[in-house]
Amino acid sequence: MVKEINDKEFEEVIKTGKVLVDCFANWCGPCKMLSPVIDELSNEKKDYSFYKLDVDKSSDVVMKYNVMSIPTLLVFNDGKLVNTIVGLRSKSELENEL
Repeated sequence: MVKEINDKEFEEVIKTGKVLVDCFANWCGPCKMLSPVIDELSNEKKDYSFYKLDVDKSSDVVMKYNVMSIPTLLVFNDGKLVNTIVGLRSKSELENEL
């Protein structure tokens, strides 16, 4: 399951383990297309925690990580940003990136 988080929760959820944060907006077509792919991955990749972050409600994270386009996936390992994936990607492309 993919939980939606905000600026206040962000630092806490990324600090331990492998974490993928899907930066999205409700009005974004490609974000809506990517959402079921992220849901599938969250059910299959048990070594990762998956979260969604609404960019319209979380400007602190957007500015800190220079999220200029959406969808943007931020991948963390123990609080360190290890990968940034921008744009709509297929499930197999995302599996290769993780």
